[in-house]
Amino acid sequence: MNNLNDTLPDLMRRATEHLEPPSTDLVERGMRHGVTLRRRRIAVRGLTGATAVLATLGVIVGGTQVFGSGEPAGEAPAAGPATASAVAKVGAVTQKETLETLLALLPPDLKVGQEQTWGFPGFNGAAVVVDDGKGPSKLSIAVSADGQDGTCVDPQPGTCVRRPDGSLITVSAKEPTYGEGNPGGVVRNSVLVTRAGVGSISLISFNAAEEKGVDKSRAEPALSVTALTALADDQAWRFPAKQPIPSSNPAKPEPKSPGAGKPAVPVQQTLQTLRNVLPKGLTVTRPQTWGGGSEGHNGAAFVIDDGKGLSRIDAFLTYEQPVTKCGPEGIPNCRVRPDGSVVGWVKNEPVYADARQKVNGVVSSRVEIHYPDGRMISMTSYNGPQEKDARHTRPKPAFSTDQLLQMAGSKSWAFPGTK
Repeated sequence: MNNLNDTLPDLMRRATEHLEPPSTDLVERGMRHGVTLRRRRIAVRGLTGATAVLATLGVIVGGTQVFGSGEPAGEAPAAGPATASAVAKVGAVTQKETLETLLALLPPDLKVGQEQTWGFPGFNGAAVVVDDGKGPSKLSIAVSADGQDGTCVDPQPGTCVRRPDGSLITVSAKEPTYGEGNPGGVVRNSVLVTRAGVGSISLISFNAAEEKGVDKSRAEPALSVTALTALADDQAWRFPAKQPIPSSNPAKPEPKSPGAGKPAVPVQQTLQTLRNVLPKGLTVTRPQTWGGGSEGHNGAAFVIDDGKGLSRIDAFLTYEQPVTKCGPEGIPNCRVRPDGSVVGWVKNEPVYADARQKVNGVVSSRVEIHYPDGRMISMTSYNGPQEKDARHTRPKPAFSTDQLLQMAGSKSWAFPGTK
């Protein structure tokens, strides 16, 4: 397992990710919005981890574990247990038992409701909404088998601290759910404790009844970092057993990509083709490319101005396993053309599904063409200069789906192989 810089964000967010709406399928396999755009987003932006703030919280890693800074006055410090690993119970713990343990450990004066459980082998999750009279506050818990999540190798200062009992702890206080000004004002306190040879436990307290898509319901989360640490260190928790590595037959090899052996296409060529297919008379700025070489995909973008406001236009080209029909689920429009190609399109689609949409108001129109030989091109037009992290600059995207399909269908596009 890698450093907790990589594992903590996954664990902390997994507790509530089951509440996120699934990404919409465009057509079977190849026409998923996430599939066609994920590599572009990763290449352009990269991934960021959660903010770890042990140093700023005044952590003492001697005989006592203290979280002082930012905690309510008069609250007792939380100490790591001296024999946590020795007495922890590991076995076939159910999701229901994890929820019941959480309920039993909560202060009796809290009003508790909206109980939930989820999980998979080696991982149990549960959540409740508590109210201490100051407003509802969601509380999530996750217990994991040893090595399933949270293991921290060579902990670094301010990221993961080893306590005297051998356990590792990472905390975050009042961490915003979103960047960009954090619309909705939802913040969270979180604690992750990994007990050597036993398992990991994470707890997250929000200042709202949900993590996302709502406004805050109180000034601060109901449970402080100190209170969450005390819960995590309680010996009542049972941890799922470590899962054996499957010994089944090896998975079937991935089918050969239709782009294998075909020459790569310089990304600057893709950028120039995008420029050539755009209508004349536009002000074209902010050229951008990604992919290229042996990546197997090319991306290019401009910001254009037709006199009605800035609008970003993207093109993404790759080879995929051929798509021959529209899937059972999909965005509003999809059809198979007489030449066997599959096209899909969506108009004025919000780029956010939460409170950020109200703030930025960016929408996009998008088209995709999937050819029988595996070539795929998607083009997206926004009503702003970028997909996210900026406000819209015009009521609608600059290009309609008909215009996007016409540009995407140009014979001048060269599709990148993986040779």
